[in-house]
Amino acid sequence: MQKGTWCTCTCINMNISHPLCARLFRSPGLFRSNGNLIRRAGPYLKAMEGAQDTTLLEREDTSYMGWIHAGITIFCFAAPSAVMAMPFAIGNAGFLGGMILCLIVTGASILGAKLLLRLKLLYPDCKTFGDIGFQVLGTPGKIWGNLIQLGNFCLFMPCALRFCGLALKGIGNFPGFDECVDYYVFVVAFVCLVTTQVRSFKNAQCFTVLSLACVIGMVLSMVYASFRYENPHKIPAMWFGNPEPEEGLRLIRLAGGCSIAAWAFIPGFLTVELSSCLAEPSEFNKSLLLAGALNVLGFCAGCVVIARWGYKVGEVIAVTPVMAWTPGLAVNSVFNACQLGGNFVSYMLDSVPLGRFCQRAWAPDFKDTWSAGDIGRYLTYTLPVFAFALTLSVFTPSINVLLDFTTALTTPWVSHVYPAVIYWRLKTRGGINVPPQPMTIKEKLIVSYVFLVGCLAVFACFVKAIGFLVFEELRPKFQVGCDGWLLWKP
Repeated sequence: MQKGTWCTCTCINMNISHPLCARLFRSPGLFRSNGNLIRRAGPYLKAMEGAQDTTLLEREDTSYMGWIHAGITIFCFAAPSAVMAMPFAIGNAGFLGGMILCLIVTGASILGAKLLLRLKLLYPDCKTFGDIGFQVLGTPGKIWGNLIQLGNFCLFMPCALRFCGLALKGIGNFPGFDECVDYYVFVVAFVCLVTTQVRSFKNAQCFTVLSLACVIGMVLSMVYASFRYENPHKIPAMWFGNPEPEEGLRLIRLAGGCSIAAWAFIPGFLTVELSSCLAEPSEFNKSLLLAGALNVLGFCAGCVVIARWGYKVGEVIAVTPVMAWTPGLAVNSVFNACQLGGNFVSYMLDSVPLGRFCQRAWAPDFKDTWSAGDIGRYLTYTLPVFAFALTLSVFTPSINVLLDFTTALTTPWVSHVYPAVIYWRLKTRGGINVPPQPMTIKEKLIVSYVFLVGCLAVFACFVKAIGFLVFEELRPKFQVGCDGWLLWKP
């Protein structure tokens, strides 16, 4: 490509109504010569030239993932934990109510990710949520974006560690471990630390396929168990809502179903990073539709389980008091083995952007080779985050409470609120090198829908998180430590 022509070619290839591209093609500095479009530098483009040239070089090195694989990665980011809770969501929101809720939240999450993708195409050199926020809102936008995205990664990693420990315990008790989940967490911790060394989504591709297989195995195990074993305490579910006799409990359980729908499908967390891995980032739209369809199928499987076992199942399906989850039974072992594999990959996918952020902050000149020295150095960059996750996993009184408040404080903000606010702000007031443009009716409707769903999701998640602490019937067990080294227990 002739120097100075990248801007026009980028506008053509992106095939979008970009205000900067429109300005370019109307500019008198553009003229056709010998079949080639030549740009005479305008003052508003010179500032972008160096960064954009670098981005194109980086794109040549990172165009390695197809849109199907990207869609699988989006789905598997939360699915290993989410599929265990999808029956709980359907049971508490009702068959039709739960599916409508799933479609509303999934649709808003896809649209929110599409808004982020448009911003990413405008600023292709951005690598994180915070980078996008900086281009539109300056330093406050960068701080806000990093806080909700990376904060979620930091707080979900302890949950993934705990889920791995619970899955290992579910496969079979180790001699001397008794009922102490913490011991199982210590066993899986080293493997989770090793997974942080994948460094990029490119290196995690084969593991996401493994995670998808594990998720399918979990779904099939749940459905098989629901037909093979009866629930002696079955209370039939409703089409809308749940049959709790007490109004307060009924509302809190309904909010619980909303909370599951909010964190079961979260494409916004990976849109900026993952779209950079595609040869053509605009194909990420197809990835979003594929991942959304897989999420809806997961909720359909939840309907089947609830139809067989009734509405009152565990938030994690494996704690439902039915014979299927008796240690030693084949279906229980298969389910927990798949849960273990899937959550290993969830921990890995969480660690990729978080570990890379730490490396760029602490060692921006890191060579990123696979020499023994670089492997050791990258391990030291990720070790503090791993230590933080392990400490929280062991010393948090209830991992369910941690997950509830992590969801309320970060998930709808990343998936819905932040994309809607940033996009609206860009269109109305402009961003770096992008002038403001009038919003179309369609854009206004999309932004309003995504923002409204996000606000309602934040409210529902807080209602669930607080309600499960207030009502004794719903309150989880609190304990720090195990028999022999019990630190705290109310």
